[in-house]
Amino acid sequence: MTANATAVDFRLTDQFGESVALSDFKGKVALLTFLYTDCPDVCPIAANHLRQASRLLSEDGADIAIVIVSVDPDGDSVDAARAYSERWEMSERWSYLVGSEEALRPIWAAYYIDPYLHGPGRNGASSLPQTPSGGVSALAAQTGRIIHSAPIYLIDADGIMRVVFTMPFETEDLVNDVRLLGG
Repeated sequence: MTANATAVDFRLTDQFGESVALSDFKGKVALLTFLYTDCPDVCPIAANHLRQASRLLSEDGADIAIVIVSVDPDGDSVDAARAYSERWEMSERWSYLVGSEEALRPIWAAYYIDPYLHGPGRNGASSLPQTPSGGVSALAAQTGRIIHSAPIYLIDADGIMRVVFTMPFETEDLVNDVRLLGG
């Protein structure tokens, strides 16, 4: 996907059990990222950036969409996504989308996300590809962490991808770019 390309559309289920498509947010600046509810590292950082950005932009009266796509088809259910959204006080401010691996994998590929499981996974099994356990911490091997990136794509009101933020970055820079896009 190149800069200024149309964002690839998809349809999944949100934290309320409703069917949601990325194209449902046309007319708004959308922030799109990829997380999972049990993530101990990059996901809380990305979620915090999104929460801070949402608060700053809502002070401006900005009408934005925050869309999270799960990278954990085995662990992220509608209930888990709703609980996570409530923990972050973002239930009404973002759409946390979940689905089967079959539904998620083409979305991950379209946005250059390649999650893999490190460790035994939940109940010793997972459908995600696994990495060899050599050289990585015992804790990660025991917990079955999903290793993934969490870029935040900024998509303009016409559905065109304009900017990609990768860690580390400052929330204020994200907010500034959203404002420049009209959000």
